[in-house]
Amino acid sequence: MPGHVGSDAKEMANQLARYSSSQTLTETKPALGISEKVARRKIRDWSSRKHEEHWQSIHGPKTS
Repeated sequence: MPGHVGSDAKEMANQLARYSSSQTLTETKPALGISEKVARRKIRDWSSRKHEEHWQSIHGPKTS
């Protein structure tokens, strides 16, 4: 969807939606289509990458 181009959060939501729509539902209750564990890990990983990118844009690469 053109309105979502360039927005990292919306692009991540779109990726999760595409992934979840390709999964088979196994429960009768409303579901995301992926496990909560997978969703939390994907969001955590995305957030960590974005934090690191932001940090490096401000301070440059980390030094040991």
